[in-house]
Amino acid sequence: MISYIKGKIILERPTFLIVDIGGVGYKISIIPKLDLKVGKEVRLFIHQHIREDASDLYGFITFEELELFEKLLSVNGVGPKAAMTIISLAPTAKIIKAIVSEDSNFFQSAPGIGKKVAIKIIIDLKSKVSGIELSAAISSGRVKEEVIDGLIILGYKKPEIDKVVSEMPIDLKKSEEQIRWCLKNLSKR
Repeated sequence: MISYIKGKIILERPTFLIVDIGGVGYKISIIPKLDLKVGKEVRLFIHQHIREDASDLYGFITFEELELFEKLLSVNGVGPKAAMTIISLAPTAKIIKAIVSEDSNFFQSAPGIGKKVAIKIIIDLKSKVSGIELSAAISSGRVKEEVIDGLIILGYKKPEIDKVVSEMPIDLKKSEEQIRWCLKNLSKR
């Protein structure tokens, strides 16, 4: 199973790339908002979707996007094209926020996603997305891993940590400041 690739872009279209890796070109579906150019080296996290009649590759710049894509695929009625459409709507954090806040209108704004599927996405994924949100906050550098670990040790649950971390001001750089701010805001709830 292909999980990650690094190679040179030899063809670029709005919804896919062909990437040369050691003389072999791989066609990789991408979200339209990516700004990648021919001749540049690209690194992508990959989901390989294997069906009876095809083996398709879907590429993502961040691991969090890949995780969210795979979670969306676990929802009955959401295939790779629908999942790519949803991921292209907004950054990962905003999609997760829509799931957590049960905003079915957000998902219905994606072409081909009706109310029934939007509700299924929310119901199926609400309890599964907290780990993605935490890893997105850590990898973006917005919050240090020791802050989250410290809050977990103090007995706070991931959903409440996710919520407070998503509201934390970005100008807090030191772990001590971040923990203090989180504790202050967790105690208000």
